[in-house]
Amino acid sequence: MSDDVGRIDETSWLYRNVVKRRVTWGYVFAAVFLLFADPTPSSVFWGFWLALAGEAVRTWSSGVIVKTDVLATEGPYSMTRNPLYFGSFLMALGVGLMGGRWWFPVLAAAFFLPVYGTLIRKEEKRLLERHGDAFLAYCRRVPRFWPRLVWPLPRAGYDAARMWRKHKEWQAWLGLYAVTLFLLLRA
Repeated sequence: MSDDVGRIDETSWLYRNVVKRRVTWGYVFAAVFLLFADPTPSSVFWGFWLALAGEAVRTWSSGVIVKTDVLATEGPYSMTRNPLYFGSFLMALGVGLMGGRWWFPVLAAAFFLPVYGTLIRKEEKRLLERHGDAFLAYCRRVPRFWPRLVWPLPRAGYDAARMWRKHKEWQAWLGLYAVTLFLLLRA
């Protein structure tokens, strides 16, 4: 287990200016992406499959988690403590690849890893306060971000209605298909 579980400096420059404003920064990156994208049929094809894998992880995770009520430890949460963020990371890399510029996935990773690493530690702080020793035991068993591969895939209860209505994962699916169509037309 990492010694920094739950440790976060909310006064740091990164937290104040980037983490708290990550949605705004996302719009800035989207504008840069759309302006400089130079997709090819091949870049869209391969990037789409990576982004699709990320969205599949997010969809699975969204149907398993019951946020704030229960410590999620089954299904994708038995492979990584943050499957939603891991899925988002794959999506960001995939969309970056679709854009056809080598520096898009590099920029996505350079933004995503420190920002979401900080956000993860903030959430861990809250989970530690709420679930205490159970959360610490979970941290010892399951990696923070990079999933451990398990086969067959672990089973967990799944609520498609919660994934669809509460977590609104349909919006991510719609966004993925819209950006793919846009880039295909541009290619």
